[in-house]
Amino acid sequence: MSCCGNRRAVFHPPAVSSSRSGSASYRPPVTIEFEYTGHGQLAVKGPATGVVYRFEFHGQRQSVHGVDAASLRSIPSLKPSR
Repeated sequence: MSCCGNRRAVFHPPAVSSSRSGSASYRPPVTIEFEYTGHGQLAVKGPATGVVYRFEFHGQRQSVHGVDAASLRSIPSLKPSR
């Protein structure tokens, strides 16, 4: 049986990017607020995050993760708030 020759090194995740000052940078996720314009209730699963967004009444507003926003824009009863 042959050895892998240490080619299977322990996985090391890439380093966190840092700003010029040398401190680690963190960007909070972008959120977009949507308003429900339909009647009754609506539950939508975000395709990118898997989060289930529940709208329970007409006019309800809720923040949606930015990566899910494009998909939710295609739903006629959901509109991005201004």
